[in-house]
Amino acid sequence: MARDGAIISVSDDVGLLRDVLVQGPVCALPGRLEPDDGAVHEAVRQHARFVAELKRAGVIVRHLDQLLCSALGFADARDWIVERRVGEYEDSRRLGAEIVAWLSEKPAETLTRLLMEGMPLSALPPALNRPGVGAGAAKSWFLPPLSDMTQVRSGLRFIDAGAVVCPLQPAVSRASAITFSTVLNFAPLFDEARFEFWLSSDGADRSCPPIDGHDIAMPGGLVCVAAITQATGVLALSELAAALFRKNKDYTVFWLDLTGTGGARLDDCFVPFDRDCLLVNSAILDMARAFAVHPNRHGMALTVEPCRSGFLEDFARASGARDLCLIDARDHAGAVGTALSHLAPILLSPRRILAFEEHEAAFGLLEQHGIEIVAVLKGSALTQGGKGPRGLISALRAG
Repeated sequence: MARDGAIISVSDDVGLLRDVLVQGPVCALPGRLEPDDGAVHEAVRQHARFVAELKRAGVIVRHLDQLLCSALGFADARDWIVERRVGEYEDSRRLGAEIVAWLSEKPAETLTRLLMEGMPLSALPPALNRPGVGAGAAKSWFLPPLSDMTQVRSGLRFIDAGAVVCPLQPAVSRASAITFSTVLNFAPLFDEARFEFWLSSDGADRSCPPIDGHDIAMPGGLVCVAAITQATGVLALSELAAALFRKNKDYTVFWLDLTGTGGARLDDCFVPFDRDCLLVNSAILDMARAFAVHPNRHGMALTVEPCRSGFLEDFARASGARDLCLIDARDHAGAVGTALSHLAPILLSPRRILAFEEHEAAFGLLEQHGIEIVAVLKGSALTQGGKGPRGLISALRAG
C-alpha cells in the first residue's frame, strides 16, 4: 500500500469506489483555450459534469493529462516516453535522435499536449521535416492524436495491486499504452504506490499480447471473469491468470469465449451490481463457451476445463451467493431491453450506480430489483457505441 500519494487497491468491482483515473476529451492544462469545435465543446462540458458528480459522490478523481504533465517535469520521463513514441513512427536512428532531443526540450505542458493531442508534421522545425519523416503516421501527423482516451477503462485496469496496461492491436493504441506506462512509472503520485505491472515489466513492452480492460470483471470474493474476444486473446488472459494465482492461489478464474456470439466485449453480457446481483444478457452468455481456470500444481502452466454446471451456476458457487438476482436483457423487449444491453453503469458502491439519461427506459426495472440510481447524466457526446459511462473511469482504489 502507498503511504503517500496514491493507494492502489482494487479488490473487486462491486465495493465502494474511492479513487479513479479519468481523461477528458481534450487536455485540461493551465492556459488551455476552449475548443472551437461545437461537438468537442459539448463533450468537454458533459465530461466536466460527469467528474463533478463523481466528486459529489465522494470519489477522488485523477486526470491522466495532469498526471502525465507532472511526470514530464523530469528529464528521464521525457526521454522515456519521447523515445518510445518517436520510435513508433521514425525508423531513421539519426533523425529520430534529433527529433527526440528537440521534443525533450519542450515545456512539460506543451509536450503533454503534443503527445496526447498529436503533433502535425508542420510543427517540426524545417531541418527535421524531411520526406519520409513519420512515414508510419497519418499523412499530416508526425505523432497522431491518441484515440478514445476518454475510455480509460479499455487501456488501464488495476486488479488487486497489479497494473494491467492494455496494449490494443492498432499502433495508435500502443501509443496509449506507452502514455499510461509513463504516468505509472514516473508521476510523483505513484512514487510510494506499491504495485507491479502484469503482462509486462513496465507496461509498454512491444511483445505484450493485446488485451482490453472491458473484457475483465472482478465481481468480488477473489473471483475474476474474463472474456476471449477480438480485442483480448487467450495468451493475454493466461498471463493475467498466472499473475493472479501468483498473488493468491485462492483466486477463481472464469473465461468466456465470446467470439462468434455477437458480444463484442464482456461488458455486453456481464455487469455485476453486487456479489449476488448481476446484469446479464443470456442471449450472448448461452452461446459462449465457459471455462474454469486453475493453477497447475506441477508448475506455472494452467489447467483449463469447461464449466461443469454452466457458467452462472459455477460462478454463484465460487462467489458464495446462494441465489443470484439476475436482470436479463434478453427477457425485455423494446426500449427497456435496448437500454439494459447498453447500460454499462459506474458502480459507486453495491447496488448504487451512476448512469446516462440515454438509458432511462431501464431505470424503473432496475429500481424494482433494488438498484439505486444515484445520478443521471447526459452522455450523448461521451458514449462509445451507445454504451454507458463505465468506460470513462479506471479505478485506482475500490472494494
